[in-house]
Amino acid sequence: MKENSNHNSRSLKWESNGELAQNDLSELIERLRNVESEDTSSELSRLGTKSNTIN
Repeated sequence: MKENSNHNSRSLKWESNGELAQNDLSELIERLRNVESEDTSSELSRLGTKSNTIN
């Protein structure tokens, strides 16, 4: 499987409080949703929505 070379070398950004930066968290959740089952994708969407409301 060929990966998108635009994002292969990109590292995640972490905030000073130890949390993953919001943009990186959103992108990670979206990428996981694209490869997971429908049930897991729904849960990831819920977690993504929850993380957006916390910040």
